[in-house]
Amino acid sequence: MIVFPVKTNKENASVSPLFGKAKYFAFYDGETVKIEANPYNKGSMIIDWFLSKGVDKIVIKEMGIKPFNKLKNTNIKVLYAGDDKVTTNEVIENFENNTLKLISEEELLIIVKNHKGAKAH
Repeated sequence: MIVFPVKTNKENASVSPLFGKAKYFAFYDGETVKIEANPYNKGSMIIDWFLSKGVDKIVIKEMGIKPFNKLKNTNIKVLYAGDDKVTTNEVIENFENNTLKLISEEELLIIVKNHKGAKAH
């Protein structure tokens, strides 16, 4: 199952650049998309939630250091949605076409550093 942060709980919502503070997450099991409200406000706690739901891939635009460190100790793979605006349907299409880039730990660390520099929170 894959998961990614979205801006709203509406059909074909845009992917949120936020990760830990995203209001909603879209879960895709290969057949259906289910959007759920984020029950947490911290990225590291969200990783545990994903693990309990059987998530094995996360699609991101940005990520902070705490969820990054938590992810390093899991088998969850991180895929990159890209810098441009992208919708739920586009993420699913790209996932099914195998065109989402698998992010290495080094690449993810660069994204984390850029996230820290771009956002004041």
